[in-house]
Amino acid sequence: MELEDFEQLLENTKFEHLSEATLISYNDSQLDKIRLALADAHLKLCLICDRRLTFLKEEAEALESYVVTEEDRASIQQLIRKPRTKLATVSTELERLNSYIKDLLTAWIIPFSKQAMRGTGDGDEVWRYQSEDGLLTAWAILEKDVSLTVHFSSPELAWEGSRLRFRLGRFKKEVTLQGEGDSRVAARVKIPRAERTKKMADISIEVISA
Repeated sequence: MELEDFEQLLENTKFEHLSEATLISYNDSQLDKIRLALADAHLKLCLICDRRLTFLKEEAEALESYVVTEEDRASIQQLIRKPRTKLATVSTELERLNSYIKDLLTAWIIPFSKQAMRGTGDGDEVWRYQSEDGLLTAWAILEKDVSLTVHFSSPELAWEGSRLRFRLGRFKKEVTLQGEGDSRVAARVKIPRAERTKKMADISIEVISA
């Protein structure tokens, strides 16, 4: 990546809070060089994310030294038996999905920070993302009619019914993660040739409730 592209990426992401998954990977020293540099740059500017990271570090240290008692086990069992409300469950799942989507967006912006889109043959896969735990996979296909189709797929059935508000340049579309067989949910966005943007890094995806 050229210096000017990297600087543009820093400018685009410095005002977006780091996701929980990114903070955990940062704390565990599991980020690659580019994502580490982006996280470092954001943490220098964002007091909120810096405090969240401090909390994660303190929590990890406390867990390492904590000894589970019989009273703790009894409390845990009681919580497991207590059903959560539907609203609380939906809110938690949306937050989880949103965390994955933020990492996906970073993975999109890096290769598409240049104007040109790679891939010259019909049916070419021009981009692919998979979360470290495999819970979210996405890929983009340049179709025979030169439209661009972005696919989303996940084995997390709790995300079924969640909607994604997708924007690429001036193109906007809302899609829903729907069951695909018995073991996955999926959605796709097809961007016609006439509505494709040259600025492929100008993207946003908002997670909204069903």
